Amino acid sequence: MGIQERKQRQLAEREQVFLDRAWIMIQRDGLLNLQMARLAAECDYAVGTLYQHFSSKEDLLVALAARRTGERIELFNRAAAWQAPSRSRMFAVMIADVLFAQRAPDFFRLAQYVSTHAVWAAASPERRSAAIEGSRPLGDAVHRIIDDAIAAGDIDNQGLTVRELCGGLWAMSVGMHTLVSADGVLESQCVPRPYQLLLHQAHALLNGLGWQPLMPLRDGAAQQQLLEQIMRELFPEFSTVATPAALSLLSSSSGEGRDE
Repeated sequence: MGIQERKQRQLAEREQVFLDRAWIMIQRDGLLNLQMARLAAECDYAVGTLYQHFSSKEDLLVALAARRTGERIELFNRAAAWQAPSRSRMFAVMIADVLFAQRAPDFFRLAQYVSTHAVWAAASPERRSAAIEGSRPLGDAVHRIIDDAIAAGDIDNQGLTVRELCGGLWAMSVGMHTLVSADGVLESQCVPRPYQLLLHQAHALLNGLGWQPLMPLRDGAAQQQLLEQIMRELFPEFSTVATPAALSLLSSSSGEGRDE
């Protein structure tokens, strides 16, 4: 190994040390209490060395948020590769996103924080580009499903691009995750099962797009059957034993349809 390669490896290893310690400090002290000087000290490096890797605290947070994207991609890819109708596969993507948020809540909150203008705009263009590139397979998985749906005649894109077709579901998911993370907000509005509501609204949106086969919105039993099939065939590790909140938050309170 040449000198340059050895230096690059040492830089990469040192960066991982900083990221590992930053994550420990966030879980211990809270996200907003992370300080660059304290991080450098806990890693036994000068603060100037830390800034050789990350131009700012925001830069570090963007890098940290990108670390677990691979787990989320794996769940999305399961949904995209599922041997099922395109609409069921798209619905499975939304469930995958909810399940990941429940499996890694601290990471998911970090990712939400990083996506705010205050953090994202302050990070370096290089870090932002790397984060976008790292998450690209998430969009690719969704786009494959939509491409298959159009090719099979399951949906008429009505002049919308593939990205525009998935934009509504994406916005709905991000919005609900944000509301769920704001303690007390949904409770004040009497929304006891936010993710069950999200999935119901997703069916409504897909129906509005004409995505076949349509799902009767009052047929709670049919919606529950699809949910249970997806959990059983795609995400069996998310059992009620491993994650008690998963099915209770996703499921309706009964098999009856909703009257709202």
